[in-house]
Amino acid sequence: MRPLKIAAIVRKEGMLEFRRKNAFYGILLFCLVLVFLNYKAFNVLRGLEWDVMLWMTVLFCGINAIAKSFIQDGAESRLYYYTLFDPKEVVIGKLIYNFIFLSGLFILVYWGFRFFFDAGIRRDGLFFAGAGLGLLGLSIIFTFIAAVSGRAEGNQGVMMSVMSLPLTLPVLLLLIKITAVAMALITDTSVDGDVWMLLGIDLLLAGLLLLLFDFLWKD
Repeated sequence: MRPLKIAAIVRKEGMLEFRRKNAFYGILLFCLVLVFLNYKAFNVLRGLEWDVMLWMTVLFCGINAIAKSFIQDGAESRLYYYTLFDPKEVVIGKLIYNFIFLSGLFILVYWGFRFFFDAGIRRDGLFFAGAGLGLLGLSIIFTFIAAVSGRAEGNQGVMMSVMSLPLTLPVLLLLIKITAVAMALITDTSVDGDVWMLLGIDLLLAGLLLLLFDFLWKD
């Protein structure tokens, strides 16, 4: 793998994103509308409800944002990449960009929730450590499902949503638990083990992504 090639993929993804400003602003608007709908629906969100709705909002924003990762690449683009890049360079580059983009959406949603609701985060270090690992796990899952959906015929967006939701459950459950501990909603002395478990899931998912993407690339 060549770092410069990976950087080129990341840069290309960013340039394409900002070139299609209508899609970029559409995703931002979608996230802001979801946050505002939470405010109008609940008026007050505290404790576990704030925790769950935060991560559910991030989940659906992420699905919509990353669904196009491979779908937007036509057959000609894939053939062009095939002549220039190793498959691992392509998938790592797209994963890095998706993680950066999803992290940006998370920050937008988080501050939206902070603006409308009282967050009550007591342990910021634990919260953001768990959030970083969780966002990485979600990025890996979304990137892989987007790669599979990009090769499928028919409605790729629906396929992306249906396949992503079950795979994200372990990551979401750990994120909700870690956030609950960070908010002092529950006391759990094993929360450090949960953070390490989240890291282990990320490493396992990353290994599977690198292994299985070779087969998708050659198909």
